[in-house]
Amino acid sequence: MSFQANVGRTLNATPAGRLVFRAIRPIVHLTRRIAYPDLPPNLQRSKVRCRDKQISIVHRRTHPDACVIEQCFPEAQYDMPGGVYGDFIDRIYRQILARDRQPLIVDCGANIGASVLWFAHRYPQAHILAIEPAPDNFAVLQRNAANRDVDLRQVGIAASDGRAHLTDPDESSLSYRTCENGEGPEIVTVAFQTLLASKPSDRYQPFLLKIDIEGAEKTLFAGDSSSLNSFPLIVMEPHDWMLPGQRTSVEFFRFHAAAGREFCMKHENIASIAFDPNLLDPLTEPAGDPARISLSATP
Repeated sequence: MSFQANVGRTLNATPAGRLVFRAIRPIVHLTRRIAYPDLPPNLQRSKVRCRDKQISIVHRRTHPDACVIEQCFPEAQYDMPGGVYGDFIDRIYRQILARDRQPLIVDCGANIGASVLWFAHRYPQAHILAIEPAPDNFAVLQRNAANRDVDLRQVGIAASDGRAHLTDPDESSLSYRTCENGEGPEIVTVAFQTLLASKPSDRYQPFLLKIDIEGAEKTLFAGDSSSLNSFPLIVMEPHDWMLPGQRTSVEFFRFHAAAGREFCMKHENIASIAFDPNLLDPLTEPAGDPARISLSATP
């Protein structure tokens, strides 16, 4: 995709290049329709590299979709944490599988599914629950999640079950927000506890929670956080920069500190880790209920 975008930008930089671009564009579109007859004209399929593999992703021909793909793959924003923390998370992943459970990844704010594809290739034996309330994003997400172990929910995430309004302040498809009072279309919202309860504990075990919900993290972490704390790794994008003065990250940091979790960052994302150094010893097995990993982090 980067090569195609660079070619387009280069050609459009000069009058002669724009003439060439307009001449070859119908041929390019025809070639795409022949290669991918299942895709409507507003979508295209591109190849991206995910760690050591090349994978295919469907996306719109828009700058926001290009940004999402750039962040997830070339920038590898979710390839975190590293070092000792990364070893710890990998060990938990393997231990869950050894106990005949599937590691559960919950992707809140899945957008078009770039993050879903990244997680599916990074943790191929995990089960992913992907949440995306926006209809236009969800339609592309469905294509990218097809034939994968992904449960899609077109709902908003909230502190409690109910309804809210969906707004897109900058009309970019990157900043959809849910709010109780608004002029946007009404959507269903689901509490995190409700989502987690839909995944039987005899089949799935909380592993990784990704949160990119455009400021709604303020209410998500304000209520009962016990179900959130069951995830060894939480990766969240804070949005104080987007909503100054609204203190959207305060409740997350209160939760993080009260739970005694550890902290690292990469690009715009925060990782909150329920770190247990005992689990770095390959001879150590967690005590207690064999269906769950014991996370002994303390404040």
